[in-house]
Amino acid sequence: MILVFSHDISFSNRIIEKIGDGEIISDETHLASAARERKPECIIFDLRSGIRPFRFLERVYMEEPDIIIIVILPAVGLTEEILSDKEFYWPVDPEKISEEFKNIGDDRKLLEDTGIVGRSDDLIKAAKVVKKLALSDVNVLITGPSGAGKEVIARAIHKESGKPESPFIAVNIAAMAPGIIESELFGHEKGAFTSASSRRIGVFEQASDGIIFLDEIGEIPLEIQAKLLRVLEERSFSRVGGNVKIEANFRLVAATNKNLIDEVNTGRFREDLYYRLSVVSIGLPALHDRIADISPLAFHFLEERKEDLKSDRLKIESRALRLFHRYEWPGNVRELRNVVYSFSVTSTSGRIRAEDFEKYIHERKPRSNLLPVVTGRTPEAAEHQIMMQALMALTGEIKELRFLIESELEKMRGGDSSPVDSFIDRSGSMKVDDAEKELIMRALDESGGNRKRAAEILGMGERTLYRKLDKYGLR
Repeated sequence: MILVFSHDISFSNRIIEKIGDGEIISDETHLASAARERKPECIIFDLRSGIRPFRFLERVYMEEPDIIIIVILPAVGLTEEILSDKEFYWPVDPEKISEEFKNIGDDRKLLEDTGIVGRSDDLIKAAKVVKKLALSDVNVLITGPSGAGKEVIARAIHKESGKPESPFIAVNIAAMAPGIIESELFGHEKGAFTSASSRRIGVFEQASDGIIFLDEIGEIPLEIQAKLLRVLEERSFSRVGGNVKIEANFRLVAATNKNLIDEVNTGRFREDLYYRLSVVSIGLPALHDRIADISPLAFHFLEERKEDLKSDRLKIESRALRLFHRYEWPGNVRELRNVVYSFSVTSTSGRIRAEDFEKYIHERKPRSNLLPVVTGRTPEAAEHQIMMQALMALTGEIKELRFLIESELEKMRGGDSSPVDSFIDRSGSMKVDDAEKELIMRALDESGGNRKRAAEILGMGERTLYRKLDKYGLR
């Protein structure tokens, strides 16, 4: 079923008629409880009805990644990123919302069927390519930074190949000493070289009728590249030290974190081999370029740990999830997995806390734009940078406030007779005190009532915050 949050009951009913089973929520105070009790497949947020559910929208997107989120925006400019699966600007036809709901559902099922965890457009695009080529025998080249999940895509190809019981052999070229790569791939006969005391069967034979995944193919030596090319062209090979031709009955999927065109241009990679490998190419960006995958992956790894440790008490705090989304993850998916696995063991409470992740960030001196690590600067320069970070955090709240003001002004322009109960007075001017009070209430909500933390979010001292609380009766 779906939940529709909107004050526009007529429009909401039209949406439910198109999609099917659903419920309209017009009271903001009941939104969270309804979502918990109904466990909806999709929540549609009509932000023309106010900005107050904005934080709840973010929480659902991060903490319930299985729920589809569709947002309807007023016909005003909005610059900040909305955490949702799809946004529509008003006016919008309910038919389009219904179509998009179905499309997103189909994409989610495709990812689930192929065993790919996430929800970003990049992963969906990769999964669609996997589905199209899986039943063929074409060679595939997967590109992307280390730790981005290239082997997951290779395994998805194997899963969808129609022969899931056939061998899947993964070989990391970069982890091999150059002198043993040929023997590992092709095998060798007894006596082929000094230490060859017996015959060895290489991975090309082991993968008969299956898939060989050659990771970090850009590291393969030039002399081995020539032999690999010959195997791909002739579909046969001989073991090192032997002359018996062996049929090469396998499919090759290769991966690299290098730009192989650059490697070809510098003479480090054979051009003919490159074109043999890249009959079909799948690009996988770094994790910080597909933020939508962070929550699904984090909860996927958490479920793995729950199963491994036979424990249901493991959790990721909301604030920690927000930090996850703002950290750059230089180690990509592999780093995220390691963080969840490590913290699930070291945490005495069973919770991955924001404080612990902040410490992790500081220890690794990251490139994160959330918590700057200042080195080699004067105290004045360090203080300036920290102040700038605080201002950036406050800017996000100001953008949200501006969106609310624009939304209410849009209602007034459109002749909406609903009460304007936010920051616009009867003359259309902004009431500064109300705006400030709202920001303080949101900071308190974000910090879970922790006033010290709320003051940090707002970029003001605790004493100043206490005076404001007295002023607005928020003690």
